[in-house]
Amino acid sequence: MIPLQSNPPWFEEWFGSELYSRVYSHRSEQEAQSTMELFRRNVPLPRAAKVLDLCCGSGRHARALAEEGYRVLGIDLSATLLEIARQSSDGMKGPNYVRQDMRAAYPDAPYACVTNFFTSFGYFDERSDDLKVLHRVAEALERPGGYFFFDYLNADYTRSALLAHEHKTLGGISVEMRRSIVEPFVRKEITIRDCEREHSFTEQVRLYQLHDFEKMFGQVSLRIHKTFGNYDGAPFTPTSPRLIIIARAE
Repeated sequence: MIPLQSNPPWFEEWFGSELYSRVYSHRSEQEAQSTMELFRRNVPLPRAAKVLDLCCGSGRHARALAEEGYRVLGIDLSATLLEIARQSSDGMKGPNYVRQDMRAAYPDAPYACVTNFFTSFGYFDERSDDLKVLHRVAEALERPGGYFFFDYLNADYTRSALLAHEHKTLGGISVEMRRSIVEPFVRKEITIRDCEREHSFTEQVRLYQLHDFEKMFGQVSLRIHKTFGNYDGAPFTPTSPRLIIIARAE
């Protein structure tokens, strides 16, 4: 397992805070189900197939996958989000959850499918760490033919539609977000004020484009099978809000 750093990186600090779930409480089970519609139409898996949900967070998609009858393992680094996932899955037959770094080897491989939803990639300062994650995905898949369902932002759309400043009030807390492009990343500075104090966090995602993924996937013997531009299954274009890739292990 990759050791945790003494000075935690932004994703460990932010995703480990209980404030994260409060800020993103609008990410609903219904939203996860809309993603699953696209998954069902394009990833034909037998019932009880093994699926790994990489960076599962609070488990919205892992639960939706388990409801489809798959045997699901959710992996995430955040103990806080995993505890929410376990509580939310109480009484269900699965999924199971494990805390670990996404760069470490995934347990209980191989899997018929690995999923990575809602831009849970591109967090690291070094591009080589992102490639290491893709190596881990590829080695965890059944060969040949295991599926990788990858849901990412569209870099071109993100640059053109960037909302530089946003302020909202959620459940008694004030949330201010400032977004900027600091190449090769899109960065979000988050300031949260409650009745007691002010909290500051950062989000950062590398602005990969489709041609970057074509090269990186090829390096780990994953072949891109289909691409989509949104959860409704529209074709991917430079103006699409999302870049959704379905790849298969060679």
